[in-house]
Amino acid sequence: MIGLVVVTHAGLATSLIAAATMITGSSDCCEAVELHVDDPADGLVARIAEALAKVGTDGAIIMTDMFGGTPSNAAMSFLQEGKVEVVTGVNLPMMVDFFSRRERMTLEDLCASLLRCGRESVIVAGEFLR
Repeated sequence: MIGLVVVTHAGLATSLIAAATMITGSSDCCEAVELHVDDPADGLVARIAEALAKVGTDGAIIMTDMFGGTPSNAAMSFLQEGKVEVVTGVNLPMMVDFFSRRERMTLEDLCASLLRCGRESVIVAGEFLR
């Protein structure tokens, strides 16, 4: 099973996992890592490493909230072709997509699905309904 580590600012990771679990019913092999105002950046890297070790050995995806932010920059140091990938811009539809598909897809295909899901889930409702 592909593992998931959600790395974000403040309480976003924990909240996204809770919301996704409410919809999908499961958050196995998933860890939240959050950066708070007074946290040192090197502590964040250590916590990501700890979380990755907990989520399994079949590969993992690290989802971060914003490309270029500290959580994202820290996560990039764990990139490992075919084993660990980083996907930025996490949102609830991406989380639901992850939990629904992770047992049926390769790491690479799941990342492509998450990217497509994230992009397609951003809609201006007024324009969509016209």
